[in-house]
Amino acid sequence: MAIDPTSAATATSQSGSAGKTLAGNFDTFLKLLTAQLQNQDPLEPMDASQFTQQLVQYSSVEQNIYTNKNLETLIALQKGGGLGNAVGYIGREVSADDARAALTGGQASWTYTLPREAESVSLTVMNESGQIVYSGTGPTSAGANTVGWDGKTNSGATAGDGIYTLSVKAVDSTGATLTAPVTLKGRVSAVETADGEVVLDVNGVKLNLTDVTAVREVATAG
Repeated sequence: MAIDPTSAATATSQSGSAGKTLAGNFDTFLKLLTAQLQNQDPLEPMDASQFTQQLVQYSSVEQNIYTNKNLETLIALQKGGGLGNAVGYIGREVSADDARAALTGGQASWTYTLPREAESVSLTVMNESGQIVYSGTGPTSAGANTVGWDGKTNSGATAGDGIYTLSVKAVDSTGATLTAPVTLKGRVSAVETADGEVVLDVNGVKLNLTDVTAVREVATAG
């Protein structure tokens, strides 16, 4: 049975809390049972069936503690295995349906795809706070279109390095709106885990491994 890496962090937290509760109940139960045995009336010892029932409860709590510890171990192994498998992405080119791009040294680029030729394409670039920093127009050809941004804002200032998001609005000759999904493409430079998920560093953008839609070998010269 596979453990979903997305919920691994939540499961770890829940299992840890449950483990502490079970351990506390286990210790309390053991102390009460010991005190009961030490202080029972020798002339009227504990009923055998009652004693057996308490031992069964004792065994059940103990088993739950061991089960909880095993679950924590499995989750830890799952996390480690996911990160180990993701190492193979380093150096490869990946694609994802993601409208973010990193502006570094006055250079950022995005790729959007039009289902057919558009009459007009409006582009809007927003910073990480959701504020519009640049507006302009883009290519109208059907298929994949790549656009670059030099970091110049609408006010003429130069935007600082960081993560920016592109919004595309396209219409055809009839005025109908065209769907123009934006794709993040780039080379993976590092992998890490965050909140229980494996994250890839793609051109400075932190991308969840589960969002990757394509992986390609990077062509080498020669």
